[in-house]
Amino acid sequence: MTDISKPLSLAGIHPFGSPDLQQFEKWVTRFLTREYQRLIASPVTLDACGMRTDEGEMWEQTDELMEGHYDEPLKFFETFLDRKYLAYTMAYYGETPEEIAEQNYTLEQAQAAKFRLACERTGLKGNEKIFSIGAGFGGFETYLAEHYPDIEVACITPSRVQTNYIRDKMADKGHPLSRLNLRLIEDDFGTLPITAEEAGSYDMVFSVGAFEHVRNWQAAFSKIAGMLKPGGKHFQHLIASKIVIPQFLDARETLIGKYYPGGRIWPFDVIAAQNGYLELEQSWFMNGLNYVRTLDEWHRNLWEGMNELYPDVLSEKSVKHWSEYFSLCKACFAPLDGSVFGVGHFVFRKR
Repeated sequence: MTDISKPLSLAGIHPFGSPDLQQFEKWVTRFLTREYQRLIASPVTLDACGMRTDEGEMWEQTDELMEGHYDEPLKFFETFLDRKYLAYTMAYYGETPEEIAEQNYTLEQAQAAKFRLACERTGLKGNEKIFSIGAGFGGFETYLAEHYPDIEVACITPSRVQTNYIRDKMADKGHPLSRLNLRLIEDDFGTLPITAEEAGSYDMVFSVGAFEHVRNWQAAFSKIAGMLKPGGKHFQHLIASKIVIPQFLDARETLIGKYYPGGRIWPFDVIAAQNGYLELEQSWFMNGLNYVRTLDEWHRNLWEGMNELYPDVLSEKSVKHWSEYFSLCKACFAPLDGSVFGVGHFVFRKR
């Protein structure tokens, strides 16, 4: 344990790998395992939870989410994310628990594997015009620049920290983003007007790790369908559950709102059934242990870099907040060998 960890531990903030933290994560995992087993034995419906996919705003609490989550200082994200892509979504290690445990990828390699899978599953050729919802730090766009240099990309994020980072890399002649035909939009996709020139102009619309924030699927898909050419494709990568978990459907009512305002986890089958404006072409449920391993890497990196973060970048309160967030997230994905709570990949097509 480093010197900086000692005062934090005395304040009840236990470092990565410590016995106290491991015990806490095991306890929460056991609790959620029982919850998932109870819901498998006695399923509940979306209607019983008072949730519909065609009501309300496209998504909620965007400003709160940016302020409390995505607009933390850049130094913080650079400390725990992979160095190349700064990808803040699940990395891909394998399909089964055995493959995930045995895969020897670095975090960066596993993130690249995730992006490669998205391109393969959509049949991306590299001469398309695409729109990327929720660009983050431009990780997917960086991968595209390396492997599909002739592609045309527009990407959007409401995060000030993320857009500033992408702008810096676009101006850096040594970075792949400087060579990509890229248009960066700092805005909220939910309120973004689609111009007449853009309507029906995109071959593909990608969303890699943004729709955990969605409230009204029909509103979102209506806008996406309006952007796509006939026959155009929409790819979704987002957290999904195999069952309805009431606790994860409304951030305002559960603990999820403390860490991720506006967030909710929709059931995999509910997402697949959103065929009002787009039709499902294919879907895959990705084992949640991929996210456990990703989160574990982030959590380890956070504590290995803690000397550079605390107290100048992160306060004691912030260290506690983020360390708890990683632990609780791992416990959500871990039960039943990752078979209940994972990530969905969906490819939809415009009729």
